[in-house]
Amino acid sequence: MKKIISTLFLFYCVLNTQAQNLELGIKAGMNRDKIELEDLQNLSAKIEANTTINIGAYLRLSTPFGLYIQPEAVFNRRASNFKIDLAGLQAFSHTANYVDVPVLIGWRFLKTFRLYGGPNFQFLMKQITEIPNNADFKLESLKDHTTGFQVGAGLDILKLRFDVKYDFNTSDMGSAFSYKGIAPTLQNKMVTIQVGLKLYSLL
Repeated sequence: MKKIISTLFLFYCVLNTQAQNLELGIKAGMNRDKIELEDLQNLSAKIEANTTINIGAYLRLSTPFGLYIQPEAVFNRRASNFKIDLAGLQAFSHTANYVDVPVLIGWRFLKTFRLYGGPNFQFLMKQITEIPNNADFKLESLKDHTTGFQVGAGLDILKLRFDVKYDFNTSDMGSAFSYKGIAPTLQNKMVTIQVGLKLYSLL
């Protein structure tokens, strides 16, 4: 983590010395979210992906060479429906609200297209796990903060910013529930579509 932060800080310093454009904007969109359960042991589970929402803001610092760094602050909802097979399906839902802080390093070319990637620092705001009414199930708590990674492509048209991202976790997000002492850990994969609007630009 320290190496990542040091690398990003160094990259920011290089960009800052060459920067000619500072942009501030807002964005919103939808996610197709799929949570995977690890360490199930002898449990059998089916997981249904959900469509969720995101909304936030971004700051983009660009150079004349097309390179840029773009930190964001985005409210993201991650959710899936779980079905645990215990000689009959036990179905319940899980939702978690996060503030994501991706720090994206990208390249803008042909004045319109963008490619980028970077770490995504995720901070848990609220967890809603509706476990079955069964004494063998217990509610568990997710980790307060985790780290993921984002890669994506974008399109800039006038003041509009269009993005398609793939977001995945580099470590587990903790456990949302346990059954007879078995606490499966969560991994998250998410495809995000966003539309942004440039509000301010300093040349």
